[in-house]
Amino acid sequence: MVNQEKVSDKQIKDILVYINGLYYKKPIRMMFMCSILGGMRSINFRSLQVHDVYKPDGTVKETIDLKSDKNKGDRTAQYRVNQQLRKEFEDYYGYLKSRWKDRFSEDTYLFTSQKMNKPYNPRSIYRIFSSIYKKFYIHGGTHMGRHIYITKLINNGINPFIVQKLVNHRSVQTTQRYFLQDADLLQAAVNTLKF
Repeated sequence: MVNQEKVSDKQIKDILVYINGLYYKKPIRMMFMCSILGGMRSINFRSLQVHDVYKPDGTVKETIDLKSDKNKGDRTAQYRVNQQLRKEFEDYYGYLKSRWKDRFSEDTYLFTSQKMNKPYNPRSIYRIFSSIYKKFYIHGGTHMGRHIYITKLINNGINPFIVQKLVNHRSVQTTQRYFLQDADLLQAAVNTLKF
């Protein structure tokens, strides 16, 4: 079931301000950005390693190509990196190098909850995300960011077939379930008709 809750740009900005005040803010912010700017599922971003996102020289790749073990349904996936997400990843690279020091490598996971190089537990990520959304009276968990990403693209007039490819849906019908019937959007659509 697709969450039909509408999340405003202001709510997103408020959430980011809140995250920036947290003790462990860098990884949480980056996971959030992977979700809302990259459209990734938690299974995708929780298992990201340095070699998935960064070239050997430390620059951010144009696309994040994930093998089937890092995606839903045992299928490969590809996520495109926009300018804002690239900037977030660039900043995060410095954090990773500083955190891991001499243990930093291309196999280092981007998001770990302990001092060991193992990815976050999915339940832990869900608890983090749902507690953040709850503070802003939003009902959602880890999938809410993907919902925001898809809905924003569709509401910005991006062709659903393109959105389908961006989020690795098998069917465009799955993508179309994310369209929220917003009264303002419906009115704007009919207002485009002039003869």
